[in-house]
Amino acid sequence: MKVFWLVFVGVALAALVPTAVVAATALTFGTTSLPAVVMACTIGVASGLALAWGLATKVARPLESFNDFALQIARGKFGAQLDDRSDELQELVKTLNYMSASIEAYDAETQRLTDSVEAGYLDTIVALANSIDSKDAYTRGHSQRVAELSVEIGKELGLSPEELKECRYGGILHDIGKIGIVESILLKQTRLTDDEMVVMRTHAALGDEIIRPVRFLSKIRSAVRNHHEWWNGTGYPDKLKGDAIPLIARIVACADTWDACTSTRPYQVALPHAEALKVLERLEGQHLDPTVVAACRRALEKRRPRVSRPELPAVAPEKSA
Repeated sequence: MKVFWLVFVGVALAALVPTAVVAATALTFGTTSLPAVVMACTIGVASGLALAWGLATKVARPLESFNDFALQIARGKFGAQLDDRSDELQELVKTLNYMSASIEAYDAETQRLTDSVEAGYLDTIVALANSIDSKDAYTRGHSQRVAELSVEIGKELGLSPEELKECRYGGILHDIGKIGIVESILLKQTRLTDDEMVVMRTHAALGDEIIRPVRFLSKIRSAVRNHHEWWNGTGYPDKLKGDAIPLIARIVACADTWDACTSTRPYQVALPHAEALKVLERLEGQHLDPTVVAACRRALEKRRPRVSRPELPAVAPEKSA
């Protein structure tokens, strides 16, 4: 509207000032009677205002539509199109519409390339995780299972698609630091000694150091570093407590615990579903976030196939005597 009023006032002044000058001159020198001057001024004023209104409307409306168009492009609505009914601005409108369509095409291609690169990153991540899992037959597939359950827990917590992607990547890479643990400890078939446990626990910080230079993975560093923090603050490596533990780390910790309970290891037999749930309940509020455990239970319940009640056989009607 600012453009409209600027044009309107400018054109009105340009039309009315000459009319006022002519009228003043005529009255000063008495060349024209007063009624004639008033009539001429009235016609001049009306014509000037009408001309100003028409020109302001003609110029301002397309400019306002251009402003709206530019805002749509700025907000990412590529492909927006202008109405080209204005003959005077038709070529400009066509150019802007072509620009918008081109930007939309470039954006689609950029997104496709980004998705392709991200898929390549994910393949690399999975390969890294598999390189660790494959060293030990007992942990094969562990990282993938943790990733899948982490995503399911995230869905129960109402996380966004981007946050669910972080849960997936965090789950896949949570044990990446074990690539730096000597195999004599990593593959030991009995329980670790205290000294060996100290070495094993370095895998969390080591994993964080491994992925730290990769900007793409910056948002999942906490999942790698802090998935062994405990809700009561007695975990490692940073002794974080409660909500100070990043949510993604709490989610991966719960999924990791579940998979450890339900997998057969050299020193333990896989627990059945009900027993593993009891382990989660014992750890709830001590090692694990109670809210995350509750979400995990809901996710696991959805995994279980629903047992349909057997249909009762039809009862034949009794024969009348």
